[in-house]
Amino acid sequence: MPTGPELSVIVLSYNRRDALLRTLAHLAADAATGRAETIVVDNASSDGSADAVRNDFPDARVVALPTNTGVAGFNTGAALARGRWLLLLDDDAWPDAGVVQRALAAYDADGSVGAIALLPVHPRVHAVEWPFATTPDDRFPFMGCGNIVRREAWDDAGGYEEAFFLYRNDTDLALSILETGRRVVFNPAWRVWHDSPVADRKSERWLRLATRNWLWLCARHGDAPEAALAGALGVARAVVAAGPSPSRLLRVAQGVLDSVRDERPRRPAPARGALGRVLEKRLARK
Repeated sequence: MPTGPELSVIVLSYNRRDALLRTLAHLAADAATGRAETIVVDNASSDGSADAVRNDFPDARVVALPTNTGVAGFNTGAALARGRWLLLLDDDAWPDAGVVQRALAAYDADGSVGAIALLPVHPRVHAVEWPFATTPDDRFPFMGCGNIVRREAWDDAGGYEEAFFLYRNDTDLALSILETGRRVVFNPAWRVWHDSPVADRKSERWLRLATRNWLWLCARHGDAPEAALAGALGVARAVVAAGPSPSRLLRVAQGVLDSVRDERPRRPAPARGALGRVLEKRLARK
């Protein structure tokens, strides 16, 4: 079972000091993550997050960035990591006790597995963020706030697409890994606790950025019919999340316009086709 430098934990933080310290405390208490290399990349927080980590968790490596780089901070952390596996966490998310150890024991020797997606669940109300994800899957097209990625798969997929800045970057990475021929495995029993208010009610920033990024993701990973269907499905879900508020609906519309107006990120990727797995999950009736 990989431990120490075989596993690197990368936590991205931004102005959530208390949540970050709680996450690090959970990691320190877990048998696998407590022995792992831990890298905290702080996106120019103004709440003293970086100093608090240095004080309370001196064994963690802190990378304090001068500006907020969004998900590019994960790429910064990964470039410094020594582990053969990367555990990527938002600052308000931590894996359920023992999950990392079980996951790596199951898949470390299987080079066809590029990543392990953990099921995000709210720790207080136990709301599941992916209600459609009820059975194990070895070609899972989603990732979220907590993912375990084989280093070679991360490098081959190019890490996170930095133009996304925030939101949908995890699913984009899952599709990129699938398109390299590796598997993304999922087991609903393997959970990551996600104490995020965004999971309860989407912010206006989410409505705009996530809509733009979803449409980008569809264009990057699907052919024209798939991209159109998946894109329409994503916009419809954003409209539902916005509710009847004119200002929130405007953010969704702005996201659609941004997807055309902003420069769309491109990757010289292998053959596309993984977007169909997203449609299968979203449209399946359980």
